[in-house]
Amino acid sequence: MHHDVKKKTLSAIGRLEGLTARLRTMVGEDAYCPKILEIALAMQGQLKYIHGTVLENHLRTCAVKKLTSKSGTERDRCIAELLAIIGLSTR
Repeated sequence: MHHDVKKKTLSAIGRLEGLTARLRTMVGEDAYCPKILEIALAMQGQLKYIHGTVLENHLRTCAVKKLTSKSGTERDRCIAELLAIIGLSTR
């Protein structure tokens, strides 16, 4: 993973951890439901950001090497990985 991508991803994970702690507190304190939902949506946003950032990094680095490999097995394995990830992300 490229250094800048790792830095951005770790930063997003830190924000996600903060949001998780905040959500736990709010639920424990019976906070107003719409406020809890706002935090949950913010968490979803961070997860989507992490997913997109890591996927783009993978496509630009690891996947491009495997897809241009002379090994048909390696290419097929990479395509299967990408299809599985895309399938999981569309559920």
